[in-house]
Amino acid sequence: MQQNNSTDATIKKLEKLLRSRMRPLYERYNQSIDGLLIPLKWKPLVLIIGNYSSGKSTFINEVLGMDVQRTGQAPTDDCFTILTIPEAENDEKKKIPGSTVVNDERLPFTPLKPFGESLFSHLRLKKVNSPVLEHFAIIDTPGMLDSVTEKDRGYNYLKVVGELARISDMIILMFDPHKAGTIKETYKAIRSTLPDTAGEDRIFYVLNRIDECDNVADLVKSYGTLCWNLSQMTGRKDIPRVFLTYSESESRFSNENNSWVNEQEELKQAVHTAPQMRLSHIFEEIDRGVREFSLQVEAFETFRNRFNTKLKGIFRVGVLGSFLAFFFGDIILNMFSGIPETPLALAAFSGSVQLENLYFPLAGITCVFIILFLYVQQFLYPRHVKKSLAELDTLVELDTTHRNDLWGRVRDSVRESITEQAKSLLMRNHSRILKKINKFLEKDIRRLFEKTHKH
Repeated sequence: MQQNNSTDATIKKLEKLLRSRMRPLYERYNQSIDGLLIPLKWKPLVLIIGNYSSGKSTFINEVLGMDVQRTGQAPTDDCFTILTIPEAENDEKKKIPGSTVVNDERLPFTPLKPFGESLFSHLRLKKVNSPVLEHFAIIDTPGMLDSVTEKDRGYNYLKVVGELARISDMIILMFDPHKAGTIKETYKAIRSTLPDTAGEDRIFYVLNRIDECDNVADLVKSYGTLCWNLSQMTGRKDIPRVFLTYSESESRFSNENNSWVNEQEELKQAVHTAPQMRLSHIFEEIDRGVREFSLQVEAFETFRNRFNTKLKGIFRVGVLGSFLAFFFGDIILNMFSGIPETPLALAAFSGSVQLENLYFPLAGITCVFIILFLYVQQFLYPRHVKKSLAELDTLVELDTTHRNDLWGRVRDSVRESITEQAKSLLMRNHSRILKKINKFLEKDIRRLFEKTHKH
């Protein structure tokens, strides 16, 4: 309980810091910090995903110690189900529909709103009287399938999984020995969806239902197949740990299989560590989100500096042109039209400079700056914007894999901002804002992170 109180206190401090330090900076660019605040809401989340026959629902029932989710070899449930405890003893709302869930600002599921009614009818929150759910919630998901499209489901399944993975503190990805990583949606999830939304430390890989293998040779074959598929999907030579588990209630194994029993229990215990993993997840999400924002501001600063460099060149041309126009413009005009009668240079030479001798030189300076203004407005500015959009990747230094990954997430946002807000971006002092962002990352957040981990 004391640890939970400490975590809650840290989360409140983080929220206060974000609202006081970062919200004003985000608002200057017409951006919202809501995405950073969402992981701070509600309670720790454990997301269970996998193909339809991997035993997700059976595993959840065993963790909770009661039959809550329907089980079966074929697809039995096409809903995203959030499992939590009732808010009070007399809470009669056992099931809450998806439309209510995504519109409840107290819950972290508002990012699912854009998916609309096609998802809402396949989303629900179920309240279960299980002490296991007192400190965290579990999200059960529809099984992944082969050859399925957004049109088939009515919504983009993988994007929904991505949004849920982003806010979840633990992700359990389950396979079964009959389809060890060969499902099309599983491949896409591991290849792109999860890397874009969740850290590797939050993902637990599980080969479930291993008791259905006829012998050890079949198990080794399934395990090897899964490891090979994981190496292809993750693009890594080092394979993450794969838990070997089975359903205790339906297993043909005896308790003599101690190593597998131990892995089964270890995975269950890992689920209970979700509250401890939450703080690390929150710090990770805030750090990532703020660094993405910092990279955008960095791009805007480069965009502004390059334009200012061009303006300095135009300014030098303007100064030279103004000098020539002031002292020689009226002379040239006099040579061709006889106007003015006495150019400024001649009047100065004769020592009889009058106010009217300044009219044409000043008019010449005005003409120079009007021409330069029109040049900047009609040619230099639109050309700079067009060139910047065409060479977007040169606006930031992509010297590390991490910065390159962050840039991939914000690149489209930078393009949109330059397209729609170019003039205001050119007038803003981005370097001052970058200093405030760096102070937030290097001092405020780091100090709180170190203080939290000392305890």
